[in-house]
Amino acid sequence: MNVKQHALVAKALIDANGGVDACCKPTTRVERSALYAYQNEKSGLFMPADVIDALETRCKNPLYSMFLASQIEVTPDTNCVVQEAADVDEAGNDVWRYLRRVAAEADPAMPLSENNRREAERLLQRLDREVAELRAVVHGTART
Repeated sequence: MNVKQHALVAKALIDANGGVDACCKPTTRVERSALYAYQNEKSGLFMPADVIDALETRCKNPLYSMFLASQIEVTPDTNCVVQEAADVDEAGNDVWRYLRRVAAEADPAMPLSENNRREAERLLQRLDREVAELRAVVHGTART
């Protein structure tokens, strides 16, 4: 991802939240000048993760995060769409089995423990990776 792309995605996220005036303090920890700088490819400044999170949460649209994730090159082990789909199914079932077991053992009034959330996140990240690999095979962008 290059500097210009960062600036364009920052602008899109700021615009999705109603512009610079709607995004500065107290919505985020930054001043108007910083928000303008994030939109300027020549400023040398990039939007920090906590600001991205605050703005994506506010507009309920993870557009910056999704763009960053889309830039990751995936290299599936195969170009077989059926095998990649099976990998997605297996990873999804691992998530389901884990959460089903945790829910059965937990007090219904209590949320997941921190350890449960970490393990669930690890499993979800694997599922995300498998979905990205399947998508690459489906769209013919996989490099093996």
